[in-house]
Amino acid sequence: MSVSQFLKNKFRKSRKRRWNRLYDQSHISRVDMGLQVLAKQGRTLSVTNEKKAEEYAITVLGSADFAPWLKLYTAFRGEFLEGWIPDNYLGRVVCPAINGNFRDIGRLKTLSRRILQAEALPDLVYCIRGSWITVIGETLDFARIKTFLFDQYPVVFLKKDYSLQGNGVVKLDSDKFSEFDFKSAGDFVIQAPIRQHAFFEEISPGSVATLRITTVKLASKPAVNRLTTLRVGRLGMEYIYTSDCIRVPVYSNDGSFYHQAISPDWTVLEVHPDTQVPFEGRTIPEFAKAVRLCEQLHDRFAHFELIGWDVSIEQSGEVKIMEWNTDEPGIVFSEAAIGPHFRELGWEKLCK
Repeated sequence: MSVSQFLKNKFRKSRKRRWNRLYDQSHISRVDMGLQVLAKQGRTLSVTNEKKAEEYAITVLGSADFAPWLKLYTAFRGEFLEGWIPDNYLGRVVCPAINGNFRDIGRLKTLSRRILQAEALPDLVYCIRGSWITVIGETLDFARIKTFLFDQYPVVFLKKDYSLQGNGVVKLDSDKFSEFDFKSAGDFVIQAPIRQHAFFEEISPGSVATLRITTVKLASKPAVNRLTTLRVGRLGMEYIYTSDCIRVPVYSNDGSFYHQAISPDWTVLEVHPDTQVPFEGRTIPEFAKAVRLCEQLHDRFAHFELIGWDVSIEQSGEVKIMEWNTDEPGIVFSEAAIGPHFRELGWEKLCK
């Protein structure tokens, strides 16, 4: 090896280490906060379990960097379990390896329906480089677009390309539509509103609850739902955004709720804090239909091994796909409560 090639390799490794440290910083902050909140609720991490998490991170996952999430899962659960996938291991190692260079494609809201060829997406119209185009490919001017939308619905939802976690979503009625600065929004899709099933409306009225169905498709195998979480809003929220919604871990075999829900800061909840509806003993309606749709869509688009689908169930029982996540689907709340969900997939070997 030449000196120049040696120096290039050293630089690349140093740059990757720096990037890894930066990537892990937000994860460490979230874990520290979670451990503090769980400790206040009597869920502490024993010295023995802490050592188990650290040893597993080093010997199985290849680095102590992945121990923090294992410690948080263990504190929540009260025991250490082999097979858990730390969130930063998922984002830093697993997703780049199994979903490859096209994993940002799920962020392109204006292409999702065209790629998936699924009418279950509630898309109405796209604005791409200033052109307004309906889902059937018809180009309309601005005046006709407004009539087209609001003759059908009292409100619509704008979602920008590359938006995620509820950021980049705007709720528009006819007046707000007329006043909105569309030039500053970039490319976006406008979706129809959804009237959620009474089951979800009882728990959290106002914002549409979203069911995250996480499917895994191994090579030459059918896609399978591996992890499920329900996200419900708080009173006053017009739509779900990650920073303030409540997660309910859901058993993937039958759609039944875990007996508790978890807030973003890891406060454990027996009932919804606004509506006082208990979480225990509930089962999601039309769950099998929703899972079947997500698995079928994943089978059509086999480029990715892991996809997170955000699904809503309408009042009629119809299943709608709100969006899909092909980059780093969130797993931590259900993984801690009722996981591990990804055993026997060989993901722990990807660090080698």
